[in-house]
Amino acid sequence: MRFGRVEGMVEPVAANGQTLLRLIVWLDTGHRLETVREEVLKPLRAIDAFADLVWHADQWTQETIGTTLAEQGWEAIGAGELPTEEEAGALPRSASYAVRNLSWGS
Repeated sequence: MRFGRVEGMVEPVAANGQTLLRLIVWLDTGHRLETVREEVLKPLRAIDAFADLVWHADQWTQETIGTTLAEQGWEAIGAGELPTEEEAGALPRSASYAVRNLSWGS
């Protein structure tokens, strides 16, 4: 069994007169840091405050754990709190998710 930590962050980017969000989700196993998802996405709801960016980062990080990482045998086993603007600094990021992988061959 292996354990890791998954986090994601978003960064607003301008494209064709609209604001999109660049998402990066990574898996840290303690031995390796791997980017598991990186793409530019259309926001799911209005971005009026820092908390809206954190919400997007967290929603898409959870989605990544439930799809991309689940296909590789990873599952979430715990989650931290969503960071506040003061804790996160200028980096809108998700909660930190503890994950485990039961696959022997992975």
